[in-house]
Amino acid sequence: MIELKGIIPALTTPFTKEQDLDLTSFQGLIDTVIQDGVHGILVNGCTGESWALDDQERVTLFEAAVKQAAGRVPVVAGCGAICTKDVIKNVHMAETVGCDAVMIQPPSYVLITMEEVLQFFREIIRVTELPVMIYNIPRRTGITLTADIVDKLADEPNVIAIKESSKDWLVLSEIIRKVKDRINVLAGYASLLGLAAMSEGAVGFISASTPVEGRLPYDFYDAVIAGDLEKARKLQIEMVQFNKGFFGIGTFPAALKVALDMLGRPGGGYTRDPIKPLSNDQRAQVKELLTKANRL
Repeated sequence: MIELKGIIPALTTPFTKEQDLDLTSFQGLIDTVIQDGVHGILVNGCTGESWALDDQERVTLFEAAVKQAAGRVPVVAGCGAICTKDVIKNVHMAETVGCDAVMIQPPSYVLITMEEVLQFFREIIRVTELPVMIYNIPRRTGITLTADIVDKLADEPNVIAIKESSKDWLVLSEIIRKVKDRINVLAGYASLLGLAAMSEGAVGFISASTPVEGRLPYDFYDAVIAGDLEKARKLQIEMVQFNKGFFGIGTFPAALKVALDMLGRPGGGYTRDPIKPLSNDQRAQVKELLTKANRL
């Protein structure tokens, strides 16, 4: 069983101007972040515009990620969907091409009960031997996974981690206390709650902005691991300032892709409709932010 911990970026899915997959750019992004020093990669999550992909594109990305990573870091495949059968289909795709783990969140739009949430996860978990990372992302799904639900799911043998992205410290801290001895907890927002989460027992973080932040997330992680809280606090403030401005520009992940392009890094390119390209003014904002952060 693999272990998911450390710095795991949520990767973009680059598209061409015609909105086709740009696999060359995607493969380049994987090589780039691995060379940066990440501990794993997440494919087909919110950052990857998973909602915009059809089945063939999804399996193509999974396969490309596995081949490009080539065992250097674990590949986590985002497999979320509304219907249980569609999640299972995505999980089987990831299994077939050799992904190392899958990430599953509650279904979006359908506001099911907590008991139905529990059944939803268990039906999926029990049809695969792949390690599973639970994903708590209530602003996307409309459902907040409670600490009690996560506690029950942590007893499932192949559940190994949770990405906790509620932005609610009370939820995150209670989950850490209840399950940290059985599964790994990763913070979804290193810039906001990374230091507090890792001090409490989280083992890392999953962030979309890692590929454009330079050494910042790595220095922050190393400082926390080393117990240098003074340095970690300073670096978290820098990450907060960076992300506060960055994620307020355009519709996510458009600004992220523009930033990658401006930095000369793969993974940028176009977004898929209905997300539109940034205006010239918005692009200027991204450039100013990168300049202030000493990335340009």
